[in-house]
Amino acid sequence: MLLAAAVSTTVAQSSSELPPLAYESFSTEIRESVRQAYEAAKAKPRDPETVGRVGRTLHTYEQHEAAALFYERAHQLAPKEFRWLYYLGIVQAAVGKHADAVSTYRAAAQFQPDSLLVQLRLADSLLALGQWQESQPLYEAIRKKDAQIAQAHYGLGRIAILQKNTTAAITHFRQALLIFVRYGAAHYALGMALRDVGQRSEAQEHLSLAQQFKYIRPALDDPLVESLAELNMSATGHLKRGVAFSEMGNLQQAIAEHEQALEIDPKYTLAHINLIQLFGRAGQPAKAEEHYRSAIKIDPNHADSHYNYGVLLTGQERFTEATQAFQRSLQLNPFNAEAHHNYAVMVEREGRLEEAALHYQKAIENNPNHRLSHFHLGRILVHQEKLAEAITHFQLTLTPEDADTPRFTYALGATYARTGEKQKALEYLRLALQKAKAFGQTTLVSSLERDLRNLEMSDGQKP
Repeated sequence: MLLAAAVSTTVAQSSSELPPLAYESFSTEIRESVRQAYEAAKAKPRDPETVGRVGRTLHTYEQHEAAALFYERAHQLAPKEFRWLYYLGIVQAAVGKHADAVSTYRAAAQFQPDSLLVQLRLADSLLALGQWQESQPLYEAIRKKDAQIAQAHYGLGRIAILQKNTTAAITHFRQALLIFVRYGAAHYALGMALRDVGQRSEAQEHLSLAQQFKYIRPALDDPLVESLAELNMSATGHLKRGVAFSEMGNLQQAIAEHEQALEIDPKYTLAHINLIQLFGRAGQPAKAEEHYRSAIKIDPNHADSHYNYGVLLTGQERFTEATQAFQRSLQLNPFNAEAHHNYAVMVEREGRLEEAALHYQKAIENNPNHRLSHFHLGRILVHQEKLAEAITHFQLTLTPEDADTPRFTYALGATYARTGEKQKALEYLRLALQKAKAFGQTTLVSSLERDLRNLEMSDGQKP
């Protein structure tokens, strides 16, 4: 690896040389982007920006080893430029060359010593090498500067496991999940730690969530890495950008990116599946249905096609067809908590309460934190006079706090009232009233004030 202090002579010796690149061997969808970047670099072999762009183009297509060669070359040409070292460290770590990555990150830190991103990536590579004594103070420093970086808590949890301090590890993993609840690796680590201390029931819940969120980790606010996406002209690149725009609420740009993905690969099933949902949200059901038909023509056995179509049909109040779509989705993937929940909602509308309760329960089995399933199952249990069970489910709906929390709290208070536990009923109804007022839910406020007045008077209290 070449660092800033030892580069100038190398540049002088090889001022017109570029690393060789057999881009003809790349897949069709990325070949042209790489070719254009490489040809531009051949025309300007001493321009670090142009040479670095080849590395960035290769990087965005996950050609990490080839990208490293061009980042090294760009660093030779611009030895004081932070980003070429930073990118180089990332691709070295991506292929498991953590010793090289450590050296590279340390060199990059000379230019940006306050960068939490460099410190975090350095800590991760040190930990990957088993050098936890060096990585621990880095994670601690990151946590002190920004307590909302979930990866730092996760790293400290892993170190605590190596130190055989399971209690501390559990605390760190829980903190990581408080920051980012869909952190798959943290769920897995917490599940294993809980199992080690005998908390097998909760451990199983987290191991199940780890499977559900297997490939999800918290995003870092990293402009340099985010800028790589602009260079990805593959169908997958467009789809990833489309998903990002969707998460930001920019539906039109999300749709445009997915449509560009289909221009490159008309049989890209996942793009069709996502467009069912995107056009549904955009109020264009005919377009959404077109993509459903295209998706099932390519692959009739993809559960998500039928699930997204079921959601679309529900929005159109085509409930019978929606029920069939969710049922088909569950036949193909019986582990989708959302599909179980939505199917249960459909059959509950038809008065099939036993079947609805079964599917709400299955939703919970696949996602123990599925609030709506706990809530709807609790309502059915109240109807069946199984009040203690209903209370257990309602108690699991109170967090996180959002606009649904007041009505969930109301349900819990009302159920306590039915059991005759008036003090608990009053406690939760008053709490629900407080939260309903905070969210400006005037209709709910009126109902709660009436019920509280009646309950207080029946208890011999003044309203």
